[in-house]
This record gives sequence, structure tokens and C-alpha cells, in this order.
Amino acid sequence: MKKIVLPLLLFALAFPALGDGEEHPLLPADISSPRATFDSFMKNCDIAYRLLKEKGRSSGDEQTRMQATEAVRNIERCMDLSKVGEFRRDDVTKEAAVSLKEVFDRIELPPERKIPDREDMMRKDGSLIESWTFPNTEITFHLIKDGPLAGSYQFTPDTVARAGEFYQRVAFMPYKEGATKGFATYYFTSPESKWLARLVNTLPAVAWERTHGQTVWQWAGLVIVLLLTAALMAALYFMGRRVSKDGPAGGMWKYLLGVAFPILSMLVPLEAARVIARQLAISGNILYVIKFNLGLLSLLCGMVVVMTVARRVGEVIATSPRMKAQSVDAQLVRMMSRLFGLVFSVVLLIEGGKHLGIPLSSLLAGAGVAGAALALSVQDMLKNVFGSIMLFMDKPFVVGEQIKAKQYCGFVEEIGLRSTKIRLLNGHLAVIPNEEMSKTDIENIGRRPFIRRDIKIPLAIDIAPAKAHRAAEIAKELLRDHEGFKPDRPPRVWLDDFERDHLRLKITYWYHPPEYWKFTEHADRVNRQILEAFEKEGIAIALPAFTARMEQPSENPLPPPPAEG
Repeated sequence: MKKIVLPLLLFALAFPALGDGEEHPLLPADISSPRATFDSFMKNCDIAYRLLKEKGRSSGDEQTRMQATEAVRNIERCMDLSKVGEFRRDDVTKEAAVSLKEVFDRIELPPERKIPDREDMMRKDGSLIESWTFPNTEITFHLIKDGPLAGSYQFTPDTVARAGEFYQRVAFMPYKEGATKGFATYYFTSPESKWLARLVNTLPAVAWERTHGQTVWQWAGLVIVLLLTAALMAALYFMGRRVSKDGPAGGMWKYLLGVAFPILSMLVPLEAARVIARQLAISGNILYVIKFNLGLLSLLCGMVVVMTVARRVGEVIATSPRMKAQSVDAQLVRMMSRLFGLVFSVVLLIEGGKHLGIPLSSLLAGAGVAGAALALSVQDMLKNVFGSIMLFMDKPFVVGEQIKAKQYCGFVEEIGLRSTKIRLLNGHLAVIPNEEMSKTDIENIGRRPFIRRDIKIPLAIDIAPAKAHRAAEIAKELLRDHEGFKPDRPPRVWLDDFERDHLRLKITYWYHPPEYWKFTEHADRVNRQILEAFEKEGIAIALPAFTARMEQPSENPLPPPPAEG
């Protein structure tokens, strides 16, 4: 006898789980047949009901939260939610579960042995029957054919979608023995916080009357929450504008602090959605519509946050001490940061739209249509943006350089995304679209290594050869080792050509460095010295010749008027 008892005791000590009958905590709900799915559903609904009654919507301790989460997960496993968007899945699961539990607690159900198990659903050829419906109802289980749950049975998507309708049709019926009485009433009207629950319990009976799926106090609370949300977001918007209105000039830290306001604006709709779902216990389609719109609003705010952060990061880099604030590199940094912000915001829109249940194809199609319409309306602006990209890549000029573009000559003041601003020599400001700047011929005066001057002096046509030769010698002597002279570019002087009324003396020299006003002072001195030297040598400068022709008008310049009659 001892030889038999002792091994049994050792076996029980080594495997205590087999001795006390505890369930495996990681074992998922059994959905292998309609009977198993129904049993798992009812069992986990009982757990959720007990926790809701004892702890309320707000579970205080970690163990209770884990039990509630596990119960909801098992309930979700019993339902085919393939046609429910991820954004709605949690709310749809809970509302459908509560509604179906209320139905099962009221209608007459077949005995458990009449609900088919795995063996009953098996045909003779080994295949599984695809669906089973509760008698006298439209509540149906169907076979999952694809995915990780293939071969199991879940409530059909139609059953899940119509669970609320089924509950409304049987709500007048009394509860059966052992039912979870008031499950739906408690879930659909019970706030999460206990102080709010105590407050609404003091309201008169009229506040508990239901209209369009919600009680009067829930509708009132919904209006208040939405108004507060709109007011808070408007306040954050104006505060952000006020803080950042001066841009980087108002202080870099203040400029960066302005990002906090759109971030807060992004969080406000999310918190409002949580309050509406948990505190006000709003349910049904109205909850989906409100959560969808608040989620979309939060997504749009998130896009603004991304673009704002990208723009301000680019501004911080562009205004750093190592980079000139208005240089082409700084403008390129600003443009690229805005471009990256736009790309990331589009990615955020696509990913956020998928979470909200908007199909990717719809997002891409909408983006394509919107993009085409936007491109048609802002095609001139896009041309200027691409023109600015070409200017940033080629760098034909930078801020501060003197250029000639089209009919304008002046100093570049700013290179923007749309246009280039040139301060003309007469003080006027010319604004040229970058599309034209990228296609026009540009003469960059600011990058010349020297200033070349060509002088043409007309000598009298009858000048003596000796004096003509002397005129050239005088010019050579005056420009020998002149100011701004470099040996690799000596001055050139020669008798250029005979014209009809004069002999042309041509002088060319180069002035280094290309400082315009010093060059003009030097040119003035050269001109005076040439005039003085020519006068001393008796060399005359030819005056321009012109011919005046006078014609005698005819006696009858106009034809006679026609005769009358």
C-alpha cells in the first residue's frame, strides 16, 4: 500500500495545479463550437458585470483592472469584428456584449445539450457546418475560415451590428432567474467617477428619461463638454498666436515655447472623447460620430504640430551663428524643413485615418483629388517654389550681391520661396517671381574679380600723325602702374578705327579690387589728366558731326474738298 500512496503524494506535490483544479491564466476563451463560444461569452459577461457592480467603471487596483481587461478580451474573441474599424472596436465590443447579454437573460434559450458542440458541427465527411442560429432568433454563430482563428465559431458581424436592435426588441420582457439584472442600464448610464455618479443620482426623474438612445442628463453633459472643448481650443489658439506673433525676433525660447499650444490643442479633443465615453457613458452611433470627429480634429491638430515643429527647427538652424540669416543656405534649410514637415504630416494623416476607420484607398483618392484641385489653383505658386529650388541648388547669387536680372540692376535683399527682392540703385524695390528668376539671364556683378573700363576718345579726322601718336603715348603714360593695377592685366591703348568724322582712340584698363566707388574716383582722375595733357599738347577732341535737312512743303498738301450738290 505504501508503494502506491507515496508516489501519488510525490506526484501531487510536484504538480499542484492538477490537484487544485486551477485554470490556466493564459488560456484564451474556448470558441471551438457554438456551445463553447456561448459558454465563454456568458461566463466573461458575468465576470464583467460583477466587476462593474462592485468597482464601477474605474477599477482601483491592478488585479481588478487585469480581470476586467481579460474578460473584455475574451468577449471580443467571441465576436467577429472584421467589419468594425479599429477605432470603434473597443466600444462596439462592450456595447454589443451588454446588449446580447440582456437578450439572453430575457429570451427562452435551448438547453445546453441542444446547443451544438464541436462534434455536432462535424459532417460525416469531416467538414464543419458553417453556421448555427439560436431558435426563433437571428442571433447566429458562423465558422471562421481564414486567419489565426480559422476553424472556430464567433457571433456573425450582422449579429454584432444588430445587438442593440435585438435588445430594444426584448427590453419589455422580464428577467429570467439568475440574470445580470440592470446590466445595460448600469453600463449605458453609469459615470466612471464616483462623485459624478452621486451627483447624477440626485437629479430628478426627468433627467433620467431616455431620448434618442441617451438620457437627458447625458445630452446636457455632452453639450457642456463640447462647448468647453471648443472654448479651450480657441483660447489655446489665440494664446499661441500671441506668444509667437513676433517670430524669432521676439526671442528664440519664446518662439519655441509657442509649440506647446498646438500640442495642448491636439490633446484636448482626445481628453474630451475620453470624458464623453467614460464619464458621460455616451453610447451607440452618437458616441462613434463624436469620437470620430474629435479624433479627426486631434489628427488635424497633430498635423499642425508636425509642421510647426519642422518650421521652427528649420528657423533655429537657419538663425544659428554659423549661418547667415538671409543666405541661400539659410533659405534652403527653411524650405527643406517645411517640406519635411508637410511630408510627415501627410504620413500622419494616412496612418491616423486608418486608425479612424477611413480606408487607405479613400485617403489616397481624396488626397489625389485634393492635390489635383490644389495644384490647379496654386500652379503659379508651385512654379515659383520649384524656381526657388533651382536658385537654391545653382546659387547664381546670394543676399547682398549686386546683380542684373531682366531690366533691373541692384543689390539682392531677400531670396524667398515665392520671389526675390532686389533693391535698385535708385532706391526702389523690385520683386521678381522666382519662376522668372530661374529662367532669365542673370549677370552677377557682385562676383566680378575686377572692373573693366573702356574709353573711346574721338580725335579730329584731320589730326597729324605725330599728334595722334602722341595722344596714345599720353594715355599709356597716365595708366602706367595706375591705382588698382595688376601685372597680368596691363592697360591697352591703340588707335582703333577711322570713322566718318573722327579717328577713334581706344583705351582699356582693369581696376582691382572691384570696389565701385573707388573705381569711379580713379576714373574721374584719369579723365581730368587726359583732358589736361591733351590741352597742353594741342590735341583736339572731335565734336560729333550732324547734318540738318530742311524740306519745302508742297503748295497743296491736302486734296480739295468734294464739291457740294
